[in-house]
Amino acid sequence: MPSRRLHGGPLFYTPSPGSSWFTLKVLGILGGANRDGNTAKLVEEVLAGAREVGHETVLIKLVDEKINHIGYSKGKSTFPKDDFEAIKPHLEDMGAIVIGAPIWYSTVDSRTHAFIQRLYYYSSYYSEENRKRWPKGVKAVNIITYAQSDPHYYDQVLIWLKTIEKDYGMNGIKEIVAENTGEKPVKTRKDLLKKAHELGQKL
Repeated sequence: MPSRRLHGGPLFYTPSPGSSWFTLKVLGILGGANRDGNTAKLVEEVLAGAREVGHETVLIKLVDEKINHIGYSKGKSTFPKDDFEAIKPHLEDMGAIVIGAPIWYSTVDSRTHAFIQRLYYYSSYYSEENRKRWPKGVKAVNIITYAQSDPHYYDQVLIWLKTIEKDYGMNGIKEIVAENTGEKPVKTRKDLLKKAHELGQKL
């Protein structure tokens, strides 16, 4: 079933086939500059698995969103008004989040990094009231893709992501690593695509 555009930007909502209600909202966050690359294929496969069991899915491609950096003024962090505003309602009622990021210079790409930093809006260090708007018990799937051949080469990135997610009370955190994508693109990796689909079904 085709996605429907929610607003002027490329944020999409996809209902599950034949369902009039949803048991969970699964929010997909696609980092990087490639809208249809290795990372996208894995994120979309997780969402496809989630839809198959009746969940609602929303996919946000960060390359098409304007998300600025946090500012600072008069002793307090400040948050710009940008496309993150349209993402907030989905963060506040999601039941699971799928974060997909290509690795650039030993960490997640800059778009994903900016998105993660903006989650500070919901940190109790910034605002106890905002923290109450963050849903409890959110499940998470972290996906990283890169050209290095060692599947554990960027384990520290996964540890970093998991640490942040645990700070926000997320649980059941799962991971997908696609290494050596130059020689083995994701579209040829049936094992990874199957794993992604099954993770989506289990959310």
